[in-house]
Amino acid sequence: MQYDVAVIGGGPSGAVAATILANAGFSIVLIERNFDNVKPCGGAIPLGLIEEFQIPSELIEKRLSRMKARSPKGRVIDMKMPNGYVGMVRREKFDRYLRVEAERAGAIVVEGLVTSIAQSGDEFVINTLNNKQASIHAKRIIGADGANSNTADALHFPPNELKVIAMQQRFKYTPAIQKFSDIVEIWFDGEVSPDFYGWIFPKADHLAIGTGTEEHHHNIKALQRRFLEKIGITDKPYLDEAAKIPMKPRKSFTQEKAILVGDAAGLVTPANGEGIFFAMRSGKLGALAMIEHLKHGTPLNRYEKEFRKLYAPIFFGLEVLQAAYYRNDRLRESFVAICADNDVQRITFDSYLYKKMIPASWPVQMKIFSKNIYHLIKGS
Repeated sequence: MQYDVAVIGGGPSGAVAATILANAGFSIVLIERNFDNVKPCGGAIPLGLIEEFQIPSELIEKRLSRMKARSPKGRVIDMKMPNGYVGMVRREKFDRYLRVEAERAGAIVVEGLVTSIAQSGDEFVINTLNNKQASIHAKRIIGADGANSNTADALHFPPNELKVIAMQQRFKYTPAIQKFSDIVEIWFDGEVSPDFYGWIFPKADHLAIGTGTEEHHHNIKALQRRFLEKIGITDKPYLDEAAKIPMKPRKSFTQEKAILVGDAAGLVTPANGEGIFFAMRSGKLGALAMIEHLKHGTPLNRYEKEFRKLYAPIFFGLEVLQAAYYRNDRLRESFVAICADNDVQRITFDSYLYKKMIPASWPVQMKIFSKNIYHLIKGS
């Protein structure tokens, strides 16, 4: 059977794109390499995303409005989110729900690892490992298959330039771990991560602890062991997870007949490593552009232009922040000190909830600017 669109990858970006396209009446196949895949992900999603995509309350395992930022010297800053919350989801449940929504909309959801994509005339021919699925024919392609996207490689998209390797472990709640059950902790500490951060994220029945570092730069397992030592956790994890996370958009993620969305396009923000929001938003924007393309011949690069118009300032700002403050522990110490400012917290969290730059009064802007200059000089 020939489909209008083959969506390769059944995570948040691919599932959202498949649902929107199927609801618009197009024939869609969604190809997920492994229905039982568990991605190492903190699973934090902002309130704006929950509202936009009407995420069911039963998928939100925790609603957290407080977090702690910890510096290399052990300084702890309590931060509050007065105007909303971060929802904590478990990726295997969350992704499965989104794929079911795609199926309900009319998409054909199949399991198989895509090994080749070849263009034959006006269509693409897609094959899977060990021919788990018969050859799939599609007029258009959406690549949603993660940082190591086979789709991007097969279609010769520009490479992902910067990848972080992340490791996360899950721990059942015990008396020693229960104290972490109601607050997020972020560790800016070179012993935990020399160029990223470590995280402690509570879920309904377990605690997720992880760290990340640029690919090929450090031993991620050694960093994770040191993190657990510093936290003081001696319990054994019941699940280890690891994956690569792209931290910079590809130079291009659209072609004449194909687009990339989510991690495949490199749409994870620097500094904080947030990916679910941008995965689902890119899936939606990509699907809407694909609808216009199939109906009216509108170029698919409309999707990329729209995404960059909306979010390029956020990516740029966070890239500058990471370059400025993540270089050494003195700068990380300064960064955590800035987080103590109430105006910094308010602007940061209000912007985070809906991914919009929240304006501040001129005196507040000048105060924050002056603090940044002071701490950058102090920490350099």
